[in-house]
Formats: sequence, C-alpha cells, structure tokens
Amino acid sequence: MAMNERLGIASSRRVILTGAEAMALAYELAGVRIAYVFPITPQTEVLETMVRSQRVRVIPSDSEFNAIASATGVFWGGERCAIYTSSQGLVLMSEVMWEVAGNRLPMVMGVFNRALRGPAWTLGPQQNDSLFMRDTGWLQFFCETAQDVFDFTLLAMRVAERVCLPALVCGDGFYLSHQKEEVEIPDEAAVRGFVGELAIPDLPDSSRPATFGGVVSSPQQYFRLSERIHREVVASQDVFLEVAKGFEVLFGRRRTLTEPYEMEDAELVLMASGATCGAVREEVTRRRRRGEKVGLLKLCSIRPLPVGELLRHLRRGQKAVILDRNVAAGAGGIFHCEISAALRGLLDDIVLLGCVTGLGGVDLTPEATGKLLDYLAAAGPAQQGLVHFLDEEGLHAVGRTERCD
Repeated sequence: MAMNERLGIASSRRVILTGAEAMALAYELAGVRIAYVFPITPQTEVLETMVRSQRVRVIPSDSEFNAIASATGVFWGGERCAIYTSSQGLVLMSEVMWEVAGNRLPMVMGVFNRALRGPAWTLGPQQNDSLFMRDTGWLQFFCETAQDVFDFTLLAMRVAERVCLPALVCGDGFYLSHQKEEVEIPDEAAVRGFVGELAIPDLPDSSRPATFGGVVSSPQQYFRLSERIHREVVASQDVFLEVAKGFEVLFGRRRTLTEPYEMEDAELVLMASGATCGAVREEVTRRRRRGEKVGLLKLCSIRPLPVGELLRHLRRGQKAVILDRNVAAGAGGIFHCEISAALRGLLDDIVLLGCVTGLGGVDLTPEATGKLLDYLAAAGPAQQGLVHFLDEEGLHAVGRTERCD
C-alpha cells in the first residue's frame, strides 16, 4: 500500500469526476467484479462508466426487478455485486428489497434520486424514490458531493457487512450524477484493505441443511425477526462511527452521520440533506459575515436516524427548520416528520419547523434560503403545526385542515 509519508495516510490522487463516475470507481476499487444493471435516467451514467472498465463484468438485465433478483444470487454465492438505479426503477425493485433485508444480505445499491411518476413525469431530483424504502430494513445514506458518493459507498460496504443489512447510497439526480468536481481517489490497495473480503454468516451450505426466507413456524418468530432488524438498524449508528474512525485514519477524511457547519453558537439552524446543502451553506456563510448566528446541520442518513448526533448539535432555545426535497402527502417533509417525532420528549424546548422544497428539481437558491431564515427568526411554536413549501414563487404554509397565510 502506498502511503503519504508527510500526512501518514494512504496516497491519493485528485481527479475531476461526476458523482456517477465516483460511484462506479468506488465499486471497482473495492474489488467488485460483477454488476447487474438496467438503464434508467439519471443512473445510466454509472452504467456507462462501468462498462468501460476491463475488470467488471456488466450484465444487462431485462428489468430492474430482474437486476436486483440476480444481484441477490451473487451475494448468496458469497461475492459482492454492484447495482444502481433511480426513480421508477427503484420502486419496481421494492418487492425484492424486503427480501434482501429480511435475508440479511449486505448489498450496497447506488441511487441517484429522481421524482416518481406522480402528478406528472419529470426528470428532476426528488428523494421520494429512496425514502419510499425507508421501512424495508435498508440503511440509507445521503450525499452532497461526488466525494461523499465515493466515500459513503465504501463506508456503506463495511457497515452493511458488519450489521448484515443492505444499504442505499443516495445523491440528487443530475445535480450530483452529472456535474463534475474534484474528488480525492485513494490508492487501490488501501481501498481493498479498508473494505476487506466479503464475509456473510450463514450462507447456504450443503453440509448444514437450512431454510432461507421460508414460512415461519409461528407469528411470534416473525415478530422477533422483525424486532431484530429494527435493533440492528439502530445499532448501525455506533457501527458507522466505529468504521468511520478507521476510514479517517486511513484516508484522512472525517465522516459522520451529520456534519455541522457554523453550529457552535448558532441560534437559527437549517438542516438539509443532499445537494440542497450547497445553497444553504452559501447563505449561512453570507449571514455569518454580517454577524448573524446561523448554522447548517447536514443530514447524511435517515436509516439509521442519527438521534444521538442531533442531540449533540442541537440545544434548547434554538429555532430550526428542516428542508426536505421530498413530501409525504398530507404529512409534510419526511426528514422533518421523522426527526421531530424522534426528538419529542428529548429536546422539546426548541422551535422546529419543516419546509418542503426542490420537488421535481425546482432550484433552491441562496436568496430563497435567506427568506426562509428571515421567516424562521420571527417564527414561534404556532408555526410548528404548519407544513411550509418554498418554491420559485416564494414561501407559503399549509395548515393541517386549511390553507393559512
């Protein structure tokens, strides 16, 4: 393994890559040699990158359902397999995704989020495709940059294989999949050393007859298996932090499930995930120069939900708003619903609003973020009962039973 003697970490090179190229390269450097694929925009860029590799056998499938079913067979055979999709393709996989988690196969799937066919077709980014799977038992990590995509793909492999659960590595379609930026790519031997060899306990063995995914003998057995998956998802918070320490020692980059920016004395806090963080960070930086105490808390995961890290960074008396590039119709943003429910009783003396933005690819600008901050500064507990929407026409709120000004 080549080492950077001055920094004491693995040698690396800086390359200009798209998020899609970074994802494909992470799979390849980790030693993945099989990929089951079916093209769908904007994930197709990953496929096109991987087919140019001489070391990965890319096998075309006749549907996304077939792709994940075939990848499952690769894991049952004791090998890693690359798989990636988006939007309708991910929804088509949903039946098998429950089985993959239930069978405790540590598959890592790349997803470039794209809006689903709801009110109309659109190719713009929206997180509802992956969040539709949040109850299946898959871990879910969210990326802002191409560097995030590369790093979290490797981290997800280690974490998934430790807890024996699959994981999604998600990024906003087009914003992240197609735009190029500088990415630090470490020495291949260091990557292989970090991820190690795949080790799945309890694989089928002819010398030990067993049933996999069959009918349980009692409802109680099904109940306990489901409870066990829940416990492992929760436990993956600590597993991630442990794995991330080794990642930092080897590659020199610190990774956590939340990333604070100007949070030390922040009175107004914006929480966001994915590419939305870019515009938010720019506005936070501008406000800080004016002396305003504002901060950003970047959310990198929803499964596990990083409750411990949220409690570490948030404090009583703050006002915060969670920006969601997704919506659960009738409830609001999904990150907001999950986090506000999780913090209830643990951190009540805080004004916590939810704001849906960016649906279908609507752009969130620093200027729009500024208007949201001004609204947050004047908000009180009464505004917590509203679902806020921020689009190109401005900020508006919807009550639980009627439209509100």
